[in-house]
Amino acid sequence: MARIIGSYVVIALLGAIVALVGGGAHRSYGWVGLTLCVLLVGVASVFARTWRGFAGLGVLAGAWMLVTVPLAGEGPGGSALIAVDALGLGWVIGGSVAVVVAAFLPRSLLLGRDEAVRA
Repeated sequence: MARIIGSYVVIALLGAIVALVGGGAHRSYGWVGLTLCVLLVGVASVFARTWRGFAGLGVLAGAWMLVTVPLAGEGPGGSALIAVDALGLGWVIGGSVAVVVAAFLPRSLLLGRDEAVRA
């Protein structure tokens, strides 16, 4: 039981780290930086779904959202880390789409044909 809970904690930490890195780096190299950050969300989402199924994907998505939403809000100085422009919206919407794409990937693609049949 402790291993299962530990795995969800690791997935939640991964989601928070991906959100922090992506929230800070999505504008670093323009559209290339945005694409790489959204790809990072996609890879983390596929990892979470492969490891713990839809529950793992939900934990990752929840942690990602809990960190991304405050970063997009206005800070005490009136600024926001995730601005409301094309890159900022691309980060928020692109990350969400990456999670949804990971949810719709076939199980046999994630686990392999033999493992999907046994599970």
